[in-house]
Amino acid sequence: MQINRLLIRKFDHISKRIWLVRSFLFLLFYIYNIYGSAILRLHKKTKQTKIHPTAQIHPSACISPWGVVIDKNVKIGKKTVIKPHTTINSGVIIQDQCVIGDSGYQIYRYKTKRLPIIHTGRVLISDDVYIGPNTCIDRGLFGKNTYIGPRSKIGEHVHIGHNIWIGPDSIIGNKVTIGGNTLIGEKVHIGNNSVISNRINISSHSVLKPETIATRGISG
Repeated sequence: MQINRLLIRKFDHISKRIWLVRSFLFLLFYIYNIYGSAILRLHKKTKQTKIHPTAQIHPSACISPWGVVIDKNVKIGKKTVIKPHTTINSGVIIQDQCVIGDSGYQIYRYKTKRLPIIHTGRVLISDDVYIGPNTCIDRGLFGKNTYIGPRSKIGEHVHIGHNIWIGPDSIIGNKVTIGGNTLIGEKVHIGNNSVISNRINISSHSVLKPETIATRGISG
């Protein structure tokens, strides 16, 4: 009985400490959201969209009037949406019905509350990248960037989460999902219908077969 009482007291003590930590984190993220909202409002007033005159943008595409930079010889297809905090370098082709620069999925849970975390980072798409139709690329979280390296090819119906780094000359197949904070090296080939978990590294020159489910780092 005495041992049980000691265990219960210890458990209660640990539970209180966890509660205090989670309460502090909730408050911290709440304050960060206030800061993030202020940053976005400031950028809305000060960072007008810049589009190079040689860019070819379909009339049905929607480009944010602020926070977007589109370089020369870029092609953007039908009904594609380019949201703020997006930079698209020269020679990039973005096919129809893509969404670039949307806020990613990051929610802090505390008791019955759900607090979506504001994304203040960017999407950086390097030269000569190809992005297939119906692909979504989320902007970075906590001021970091989502980066697509030069000459990379991304298939259709692909989802790329926040804070992802994709190296040069990589190929991402159709219907691939890549979780946030993942690092993909150069000349990586990811087969169709693959799922890459968040917070893992895939080394350069790796080849993932179709329908791969990667939950830990992969060496070439």
